[in-house]
Amino acid sequence: MVLNILRSRQTAKKPQERNVGRVYRSGERDALTGVANQDAFRQIVERALAGDQIQGCLILVDVDRMQEINEQFGSKTGDGVLRTIAAVLQENFRCGDGIGRLEEDTFGVWVEGLSADRVSGIRRRIAVVNDKLMRGEPDFPMVTLSAGAAWGESGESYEELYKQAQKVLHRVKEDGRCGCEIYTNRI
Repeated sequence: MVLNILRSRQTAKKPQERNVGRVYRSGERDALTGVANQDAFRQIVERALAGDQIQGCLILVDVDRMQEINEQFGSKTGDGVLRTIAAVLQENFRCGDGIGRLEEDTFGVWVEGLSADRVSGIRRRIAVVNDKLMRGEPDFPMVTLSAGAAWGESGESYEELYKQAQKVLHRVKEDGRCGCEIYTNRI
């Protein structure tokens, strides 16, 4: 299935030409995946947090063992993995949620309008994404994701939410990868 997604992406329009989910101007898109670039993603979250009575969740999603994938299968396949992950994230989050590529193999997702008592659903969503990615095809590397999430509301800073999400993401990585943890000191 994942390979079929990748193949359809390769034969379809380039990621930067597709309009999936939020629409980003050309200077705001990551050239490889078509999702928001790091600066545009940060602006999405900062604008939301600057609004009145806004709640949401910042999720950091990291590709497990990306360096090994590049070494074993080559950078062309690695690029395909990143495009596939961007597509799977877009398919599994709401159209209006912000999705961006923050670093080489790290994506960010901003889920606006998510109250603190509903944040635990993020774990299920990441589990669904991992399930889809693990059902890869024989010639495609098995891919899993680790995620860390932090809930925030108006007036908070992007930097603080990022640090909180990063803290729990590192814990997921240390505990064996392929999972999601939510920062809980505040909820």
